[in-house]
Amino acid sequence: MNRPAGDPDDEFFAPVLRQPPPPEAESATGKVSDTGVPGVSGGGHGDPVEAPPPRSALGYRLLAVALALLAGVVLAVWALLAGNPALAIVPAVVALAAAVYLVVFGVRRARSDGGPPTFG
Repeated sequence: MNRPAGDPDDEFFAPVLRQPPPPEAESATGKVSDTGVPGVSGGGHGDPVEAPPPRSALGYRLLAVALALLAGVVLAVWALLAGNPALAIVPAVVALAAAVYLVVFGVRRARSDGGPPTFG
């Protein structure tokens, strides 16, 4: 592209990147395109994003199991690197149990027609 720096058709130096829209312009029209600038068309519509659903106990439980899996693997590897395989047994069992739980949860959720497992 060999356009001058102030060319209004230049996508890189478009007003979208240089100046934010004034708040009164957004409220006057009621519609904002996906570029965020009134009057500048984009690929979609600037509909407001719905609020995410509230966090649930399921999300916290899955997070705890994932952290237990990570901690079990890290502690087992540290014990093996330290040369004490007996200390690696308990963290390895915890990591294995957490991995089995996550796999069973995912399979059960997919078979119950609930869609893919959601983590959070």
